[in-house]
Amino acid sequence: MESFEVVAQGELFRISERTQPDGAMSYDFVWLNGPAEGTYGFTIGQSFGWTAAGEKDAETRPAPRITVEELVAAAHRFVVSFYEPGGIGETDFPNHTPANS
Repeated sequence: MESFEVVAQGELFRISERTQPDGAMSYDFVWLNGPAEGTYGFTIGQSFGWTAAGEKDAETRPAPRITVEELVAAAHRFVVSFYEPGGIGETDFPNHTPANS
């Protein structure tokens, strides 16, 4: 998947996909107009299944890639949780104001 940008409630994110060493997929969200001059963001990912003994299950395949729609929904959920009372924004970035303010 090529990197792409999405606006979630006025906040701009660049989303890119990368493959982890074990083959699982991760998705990096760089918050372009967020706090810390565009260096702040988050990552979500999928992983392989593991046996009860803690070994990778040879029959388990990595979950399918996360869809663009699911990635956009994750950006929206992040923005809501960031700005909610007691959220990361309030505690870690009190001087940052939402783009849609």
